[in-house]
Amino acid sequence: MSKPRTHEGSVWRLWDFHCHTPASYHWKGQKLRGLADADREQLVAQTVSAMAKATPDVFVTMDYWTFDGYLAITEYEKAHPGALAGKVIFPGIELRVESSLDRRLNVHLVLDPEVSPQTLKDVLAVLKINLKDSDRSLSDECLIQHSRELGPDRLAKGSFDAEKVAADEEYALEVGWQTAMVTQESLREVLKRMGDRGLLLMPWDTYGGLSDIDWVAHYAEVRRFRASADIFECKNEGNRLAFHGIKDTLNEKYFDSFWDSLDKKARLCVRGTDAHSFANYGVFPSNMKTWIKTEPTFQGLRHAIKEPVFRSYIGDVPPKKAFVDANGRLFMDRLQISTKTDIKTDEKWFSGTDLKLNPDLVAIIGNKGSGKSGLAEVLALAGNSKAHDFFTFLVDNRFKSGNGHRAGAFEAKLTWCNGDVGQVTLDQQAKADQPERVRYISQTYFEELCEDHIAGKSDRFSTEIRKVLFSHLDQADRGSHQNLDEYLAAKEQPAQERIESYRQTLRKVNAQLAELERQSGAAHENELKEKLASKKLELGDLQAKKPTEVPKPADADATAPSAESQRLAAIAQELAQLEAATTAADTARRELVERRTTLSSVGQRLSAFEQQATKTNEELLAELQKANVTFQHVLKVETQRVAIQEILSATESELGNLAAAQLDYAAKNQALVAERTQLQEQLDQPNRLYQEYMIQLTAWDKAVKTLIGAADETETMAFYEARLTELAQLPGRCKVLEDEQDKLVKDIHAELMVIAESRRPLFAVVEELVGGVPGVATELKVEFQSGLFFDRQAFVEQFFSLVKQNTGGFRGDDEGPAKLVALLRGIDFNDAESLAKGLRDIRATITAGAEQPGAALLSILRTKVTAEQLYEQLFNLKQVEAKFSLSLAGTTIQQMSPGQRGALLLIFYLLVDTDLTPLILDQPEENLDNQTVYSMLVPIIQRAKERRQIVMVTHNANLAVCCDAEQIIHAEFDRSDQFALAYASGAIESSELNRLVLDVLEGTTPAFDNRRDKYFH
Repeated sequence: MSKPRTHEGSVWRLWDFHCHTPASYHWKGQKLRGLADADREQLVAQTVSAMAKATPDVFVTMDYWTFDGYLAITEYEKAHPGALAGKVIFPGIELRVESSLDRRLNVHLVLDPEVSPQTLKDVLAVLKINLKDSDRSLSDECLIQHSRELGPDRLAKGSFDAEKVAADEEYALEVGWQTAMVTQESLREVLKRMGDRGLLLMPWDTYGGLSDIDWVAHYAEVRRFRASADIFECKNEGNRLAFHGIKDTLNEKYFDSFWDSLDKKARLCVRGTDAHSFANYGVFPSNMKTWIKTEPTFQGLRHAIKEPVFRSYIGDVPPKKAFVDANGRLFMDRLQISTKTDIKTDEKWFSGTDLKLNPDLVAIIGNKGSGKSGLAEVLALAGNSKAHDFFTFLVDNRFKSGNGHRAGAFEAKLTWCNGDVGQVTLDQQAKADQPERVRYISQTYFEELCEDHIAGKSDRFSTEIRKVLFSHLDQADRGSHQNLDEYLAAKEQPAQERIESYRQTLRKVNAQLAELERQSGAAHENELKEKLASKKLELGDLQAKKPTEVPKPADADATAPSAESQRLAAIAQELAQLEAATTAADTARRELVERRTTLSSVGQRLSAFEQQATKTNEELLAELQKANVTFQHVLKVETQRVAIQEILSATESELGNLAAAQLDYAAKNQALVAERTQLQEQLDQPNRLYQEYMIQLTAWDKAVKTLIGAADETETMAFYEARLTELAQLPGRCKVLEDEQDKLVKDIHAELMVIAESRRPLFAVVEELVGGVPGVATELKVEFQSGLFFDRQAFVEQFFSLVKQNTGGFRGDDEGPAKLVALLRGIDFNDAESLAKGLRDIRATITAGAEQPGAALLSILRTKVTAEQLYEQLFNLKQVEAKFSLSLAGTTIQQMSPGQRGALLLIFYLLVDTDLTPLILDQPEENLDNQTVYSMLVPIIQRAKERRQIVMVTHNANLAVCCDAEQIIHAEFDRSDQFALAYASGAIESSELNRLVLDVLEGTTPAFDNRRDKYFH
């Protein structure tokens, strides 16, 4: 007997592979043998009731030498449908087999419940016991004959009564049960005749098993039994791991030879209750329960034998089942789609869909246009996925189009394993205020995510990586930070502050360089020359206007000077002294004003620094307070601002004194000039004219000296001559500033590298996860990376918003950007020297060929753009960031094909992402070759489904079959039947679904056979 196909596919069920019934001669209690009519009916009913109440879902009856117990149970179930409460019973038989070993060797046959009672009788007929005259088919008569042919010595050895054996058939039968052995030839013949409807189960380290046999003495026979057995009953964990091909400290001493003897093919290991009473039904020794993830059919069992590592578990509860039971909110249980009651439509579409969903891997298959993606998108919508932008079916120009907007006519109800129910109409979108309960990812999403990452259009890719890295971060390290950005911002704040400090210094250097380059231009030189020439013309005018000499009167020395003359001479001397004092005061005042400006600037900056230090101290104390560390202060700054303020005050006082003195000088000068005027009027004409000449000459001489001036006096000839002389030094001064720019670029780069390097330890946990999957770390070399990412597109766009393309070294709408991109590609952004040199080359290319590169820059910049703005864009490295990325076999994501990028992201989502919500994948194999799918995606998906529910739309047999999907959903679309979508579901081992998988994914049996026959094996 067999249970019909389970629509939810393969799920964990408890199997008892070694259960006895009252038909077994070792049964502890009333036995079936000899009972008739009502008594027999009552005992069988008791047996069925005990099985219905026991915990196992599947029982394999293992009575010695007989199928009578199994047949009685199945007959009762037919007469009383439902009596077994859905439990499934397999026919089995426990035997002893002849061997050259020095101990008994038990064997068990497990047979297909679909075989007829006659087939079971045929099995007994094929099994032979060696008697004196010939072999005889297994039967009660055969067993009695066997016991009576035993010699006295053999009976005595077993403490059997020879006389009773000869006289009592029931006693003789019991002796036969305990001593008989079937021949190896007949056992092999039974397995041959049963073909794929019979299995051999051998005890290994349980009663009557192979493990205690001397391998050296009986190597060939032991190996033959081990190779022929399909299932082993095994209680030791190290042995079970060895049978599964898993090397561990429990079996490392013998694993290699053990695994080689199995031809490196995993075997299914089980444990049974070996129950001989109703009370022991479901009571497994040491709670070592056998769980098999399959349909409760013989074909399902055969499938589990092919995938024993993933399909079997011995213990209390399989981890995934326990997790599902405890976290039902994370697993979808049932999807129902129907037409809304208040809407009339002739189109069927999804109406009537009712799917019980498997909590592990669900593969949706079907021909093109059969509604596979549509079903996936309905699940995503019902699970409130916010990836609607990546839908291809539930969109306006497809299912949401048409008369009456057909999508609004259907509603989906999604029930979760914890009983939650979500209901949506198919024309809706995700609820923004509700969380996503499923994660929907299509190949389009993969491709766009990678493309945007490469092009710099979006930071979603890095955001996804940051979310996963933060989820793996130790809780103690996370602290109160809500995400990785907050965590990194706190950790990297010192480096970011240093970077900002370097950028502030760079701005000053940029301004200085821009000014020097402006001065190095011909226009500036011409301006200086023009002003110098103007001053020379002014000097010529002065020289032409030099007062005409008036001779000193001849009698001025001959006679004693008059009182007026003497006073005028004294006034001239006093005025000269006042002029000298005024000049000295002007010089002193100029020096004091410069000192005051410097002192004031330094004082203000020190004040700002003290305020910043106070603020920083408060912030640091607050951070330490969170860590329960208290200080009065952690930052104490000592400056000379007070002393500077004192000097500034003294300087202000000196300036006040000078101002007062200058007022005094001016008043004295005014009084002396007035007095001189009065005295001159009293002189005779010759002396008066002479005095006037001397006054004019003094004023002229002062004007000449003022015009010539000194190098530090603006608007003088000496000033302009000095500036012209300094022009020759400008290239050298520019070079010094350019070197300073390069140094600051390297300084900023060094800090960015510090940030990138400091993030690498974050990868330790996820790299360990990747390393745990064979092939992913070794063959594919998947690596997480923290490095510097350059946003080339943003840089190019910003660059040409500043620089003209009709002149200069980057002229041309196409040629200019191409040249810039070529220069950028030549830069190794992880190498400071390469970066600084590359940026300097770009700057040189802007004005390539110009005689005066610095001065030529201004004519190449766009209107209202300054050189400072260009240098800010070029050297502040704002387009260079420390970011997270992935690589595959040393190939960066920028260099990968679309398929490789999609595969890399699949690794990320399936293997590393700690999000446990259901994952819905639409054709993850797109753009991937089959070898990559098999070698990479298969082991990763197998690993991922151990902890989360995965629904996968696929056309690839490697994914559905090699990943051992627990549930297959086959989609069909019948346009002629009012656009009906139909979904058939079940386990891959179900004959119906198995055929559909073969037809859809392999192209039918003839196509599969044709390909297989053409390969060399």
